[in-house]
Amino acid sequence: MKRLLNGNEAFAYGAIVAGANFYAGYPITPSTDVYEFFENNGEKYHVKFVHASSEVSAVNMIMGASIAGARALTATSGCGFSLMQEAISYMAADFVPCVILNVMREGAGLGDIPRSQGDYNQMTKGGGNGDYHSIVLACKSIRDCINMPRIAFELSEKYRNPVIVTYDSDIAHTKESVEINISEIKNDTNELDWILNGNKTNNPKRIQNIYYHDKGYDNNLRNKYELIEKNEQRYEEYETSDAEIVLVAFSICGRICIDVIKKAREKGIKVGLIIPITLYPFPQNAFKKLNCCKKIIIVELNILKQMRCDVEYYTKQKYEYHSINSMSTCPTVLDILKYIEEMR
Repeated sequence: MKRLLNGNEAFAYGAIVAGANFYAGYPITPSTDVYEFFENNGEKYHVKFVHASSEVSAVNMIMGASIAGARALTATSGCGFSLMQEAISYMAADFVPCVILNVMREGAGLGDIPRSQGDYNQMTKGGGNGDYHSIVLACKSIRDCINMPRIAFELSEKYRNPVIVTYDSDIAHTKESVEINISEIKNDTNELDWILNGNKTNNPKRIQNIYYHDKGYDNNLRNKYELIEKNEQRYEEYETSDAEIVLVAFSICGRICIDVIKKAREKGIKVGLIIPITLYPFPQNAFKKLNCCKKIIIVELNILKQMRCDVEYYTKQKYEYHSINSMSTCPTVLDILKYIEEMR
């Protein structure tokens, strides 16, 4: 069926199709649409909905539900995501899968509700204590918001690791007509051999911080993230084969940059675009194909050029780097095009 949905609504439908059956959450702008969707429709789609007393409660509830075999998720924004970091680090240490949507908002601290990409470092570097990463997936369209929960749950269960799905408030509240098929629901978590489902066998299971009892924990952790970095890099590329200038942007900035390269090419300027889909693992493979590139422009919505640090690191600082960035003011197609023309 075809429906007119905003990004948050599309994400909720996508989670249902992916087999989500437990949602715990606390409302916070600009992610509240997801909370309200499951509050109003959870029973209809066989998703247990729990109104948590805080973001801390919500994330700990999905940890417990996931350990018991649920396909569990929550959604939050900005400072709410910050409150979840301790539980996320526990899930990483315990090898517990879950999916968390972070609709980014302006920070620091409590911040404000405009669009932002200032959570990049917190999401990709691990916001809690210890050695771990969350897998981070970014959406640039409403179609992405529908498809990403399935990818997120699959990766989360494959690697037994928290997965963060992220986008900004522009994607959250943009509406597009999209096709969805609720009949294609996937929920086969009972097939997972590690879930705690009661002492039904003579081989009781346990979930706890693995480094307490696994002497090979450090190697297991190292091997897991090496596998993720090797096998799960995801990105989109546009007109990069002959590009002398390459834009790098994700979520709403990536969406805007698609139109930038069209207009630049019309003017005879060889511009390409890389849109990271995985923010962790960072898609370094995308940059290995840049045969003609001389300059890279990173477009992002934060002051401290957070993604630029990764771009420079993974490309070994071999290009000339430029940034178009601000805390919450999104550049227009003409803004970026003017910047390209002036810097040539």
